[in-house]
Amino acid sequence: MSTGGIVLRSFLYKSFGLVLVGVLLLPVGWWGPSVAEAEAPFVEHSPPVADSVLSTGSVDKTIGTYGFEQGNSEGWKPRGTYTQIASVTEAAYGGTHSLKATARTATWNGAELDVKSLLLPGVEYEISGYVKLDGNSANPSVIKFTVEEQPAGGATTWKTVAQTETTDTSWVKLQGKYTFTGGMDALKLYVESSNPAQAYYVDEVEIRQVSETPTEPTSGIVSGFEGGTAQGWVSRMGAETVQVSNADARTGSYSLLTTGRQKTYAGPKLDVTATVQKGSRYTVSAWVKLAPSEQHPAKVRLSVQRDHQGESAYETVVGDTATTTGGWMHLSGTYTLAHDADTVSMYLETAEGTASFYMDDFELSLVPPLAIEKDIPSLHGLYQGQFSIGTAIEAFQTEGAYGELVQKHFNSVVAGNAMKPISLQPSEGQFHWEEADQIVQFARQHGLEIRFHTLVWHNQTGDWMFKDKNGQPMTPTAENKKLLLDRLETHIRAVVARYKNVITDWDVVNEPIDPDQPDGMRRSKWYQITGTDYIEKAFRVTREAAGPNARLFINDYNTHEPKKRDFLYNLVRDLLAKGVPIDGVGHQSHIRLEFPTIQEMEQSIEKFASLGLDNQITELDMGLYSNDTDRYETIPEAMLIRQAYRYRALFDMFSRQQENISNVTIWGTDDGNTWLSTFPIARLDKPLLFDERLKAKYAYWALADLSKVPPLPAGSNE
Repeated sequence: MSTGGIVLRSFLYKSFGLVLVGVLLLPVGWWGPSVAEAEAPFVEHSPPVADSVLSTGSVDKTIGTYGFEQGNSEGWKPRGTYTQIASVTEAAYGGTHSLKATARTATWNGAELDVKSLLLPGVEYEISGYVKLDGNSANPSVIKFTVEEQPAGGATTWKTVAQTETTDTSWVKLQGKYTFTGGMDALKLYVESSNPAQAYYVDEVEIRQVSETPTEPTSGIVSGFEGGTAQGWVSRMGAETVQVSNADARTGSYSLLTTGRQKTYAGPKLDVTATVQKGSRYTVSAWVKLAPSEQHPAKVRLSVQRDHQGESAYETVVGDTATTTGGWMHLSGTYTLAHDADTVSMYLETAEGTASFYMDDFELSLVPPLAIEKDIPSLHGLYQGQFSIGTAIEAFQTEGAYGELVQKHFNSVVAGNAMKPISLQPSEGQFHWEEADQIVQFARQHGLEIRFHTLVWHNQTGDWMFKDKNGQPMTPTAENKKLLLDRLETHIRAVVARYKNVITDWDVVNEPIDPDQPDGMRRSKWYQITGTDYIEKAFRVTREAAGPNARLFINDYNTHEPKKRDFLYNLVRDLLAKGVPIDGVGHQSHIRLEFPTIQEMEQSIEKFASLGLDNQITELDMGLYSNDTDRYETIPEAMLIRQAYRYRALFDMFSRQQENISNVTIWGTDDGNTWLSTFPIARLDKPLLFDERLKAKYAYWALADLSKVPPLPAGSNE
């Protein structure tokens, strides 16, 4: 399971086909299907991560390279009314292709590349490439790399990056540094020549970042529309109309009205790329109201689209909020850019229907820098010699105050999402290791244990895994069973080979049990095609690949429920009898303030320990609500006090069971990064030990020094 303060909907960009995938610490039990496309089965073999720390590298980051070897323009476009460009083979500096610009009629005509989504303000870039004239020139031709800048609200300017002079047909190199400041409506890199009639070739263009990204992000954005302009907001899909209106406003005289929506995800959009910075946290606020013509309420939400390397991902910042014509509704949430992105935009959409609506008083504000309390006891130190204390993190939480919090209070980490199947292998044979490696590197640098989550799961696994050899959804046949089990083995061996030297505890199979089924087995695609063979195969292959010292776990939620517990117990018992190498059971332990009882949890631990198995508490948090509908604007202090005493009673039980428990992992670092902010509905919840400012809560002090916690409120029975 897993999520942070938002629910991430991750997609390959396919005509805005919105298929829920989920990310950022969303609990494994609540994730939607994934949509990775099948590709030719080729495994990208990578060297294993050694016991030494992964290399960190310096600031020399390649942003884009353009060699035109695929026979297309790779995003470059003709600049000028008559200009034509094409990838050709008649000349090339490297490889067999270059880009040729012909039919030029002005010096500034030629090939151009939109670099707005690639470059950040305040960052220095080095731009290089090779240019060749198509035929000798009687007079010297001055060849330039130029960037056209269109500042937001300002006049267009042109900045020369590099230039050289040539008269012959040999390749010449252009190389220079470039940076810009402030928000830009457009940034275009182009090649120009002082001879307007001459064609040219360009090849091996490279853009590299050569300076640090500024540490101080832009503070924020306010859109009140009082100037009578849309202030950068545009139609997201192009068909809907987004315009300033004085027919209604929450404050002042103007608001933004969106009409003519044809899709639920159509609406007003704002590019915030230049404002949000990876790892920084922002508060987001907007007010919405339905247009008078709407007869029925609508559920409006505020979302983020991230584009990176041709793929798009979608995150819900503020969940579905009931909205009517009767008054302005407040959408309020927080957002942390946790992943690399070329462009980031915020937009409004509806859960269903295409209602017209007003939006006013949008505000995106940087949350002040976080700082941890350094003079309080270490959480993991409180349980030294009993069990390790872990937390779930994303890659961005290896840095700054989050990284400091993890180092101080935890001696174990697990990747909330970066090591799940869809994250590591979104399409067949194409592995993405970057974020997982970053977490591993951080853990190794600071001497932290690492739990792996997860090798096999029915959610957050690419659709390609369950397609037959013809690309169609698998049906239960012997051929498909073999293909699926082969793919399973390939995935496990590739992942384990990379991390076996630094990870010992592995969640091998996640959530196989459904107590509503007669036999207790979840009717996942894995089960439909292979029966329980996928479970046995996964554990046997992992043991072979990881070696005898690896500890292999089967992980599930609600293991305190007797019916589900017994189904899982019987499955594990039978697998052990067949010699399947299972070392322990992972109890996710997403509990609430009111239930389950601690006795039920303890009984489950003891039952699995009777099989000689280790137990780990793998995803612990404690939601404050007793149902799926209540919502607080401010959490009552009495609830936080009750939570503290329940955490204390829970950890006292863990201490009693220390012979049967090796690890307790808390699902998230702080209340600002919890999946419960959007599940089961969008609402404020505070399920963890540290608040959103990384300050210790009563729940922490109940473990460290109970005298610092106020007495239980009257009527409480903890």
